[in-house]
Amino acid sequence: MELILSDTMGYCGGVSRAIDLVEQAIQMSHKLKKPVYSVGKIIHNEQVCDLLAAQGLVVIESPEGHEPGLVVLRAHGIPDSLYRGFVDAGFTIIDATCPVVKRNLALIKEYSKEYTIIIIGMEKHPETIAMQGVEREGILCSTILVNDCSQIAALPSDGNYAVFVQTTYERSLFYKIRSAIRVQEAKGTAFVFVNNVCPSSRNRRNAALQLCSRCEALVVVGGKKSANTEALFALIQQQGKKVWHIETKDEVTAEMRSYSPLGLTAGASTPLSTIEAVRKRLLEEE
Repeated sequence: MELILSDTMGYCGGVSRAIDLVEQAIQMSHKLKKPVYSVGKIIHNEQVCDLLAAQGLVVIESPEGHEPGLVVLRAHGIPDSLYRGFVDAGFTIIDATCPVVKRNLALIKEYSKEYTIIIIGMEKHPETIAMQGVEREGILCSTILVNDCSQIAALPSDGNYAVFVQTTYERSLFYKIRSAIRVQEAKGTAFVFVNNVCPSSRNRRNAALQLCSRCEALVVVGGKKSANTEALFALIQQQGKKVWHIETKDEVTAEMRSYSPLGLTAGASTPLSTIEAVRKRLLEEE
């Protein structure tokens, strides 16, 4: 069997930074003899989160009921009210929010002065929740969450809208919604597109498309709750290719080895050690 690896795999810059910061926080907590927390799972990868938990990291959702200590903000960001709650409760904040996400949150605050904010994103995804939780001068910014083209036509035509997209949102869905917005724009409704899908996500998906042109089937490695990994999986399915989404080497099957060439790619929160373990398992003879 021939196995072809994607040109773009492993942690993206935002995830790599978040992991570095949480590891530093764990070391600091041991020295200070204080508890160390993360607000939600630091990234969407169960294996990495389990390793961090074994080192003392405790996942919490709010400051209530927890002894103040060091708290790491997840790469996806958190709502402003939750940030304020941790500060008021006496926690030491370590902000691991992805710089791209953080910039978008700041832009939502700025654009909300003159525009109604539209957020294209997955309902209840941590990044989308953070985007919906931006405050300006202590007041929650008005936002409209959109994840279907039909919602665009229902918008008031006299509105003035600033459009943001979740950085890991599935690209083809974003393009469909953007096309629906263009239709309303042609009818006179005012829209401004402020950001785009993360460049790292775009590069990863372009590399996956190149694999599709060379391979009979593909394996995608990454967390089952990872939006960018799910987007990779969906993109490959749209190309009509046989594809599997797995988290670990233990999910490798004989059927995967029956395709050649077989492509291997991975989401932005998948460590290189996991990718390498899957690669070796795929190449093992039964």
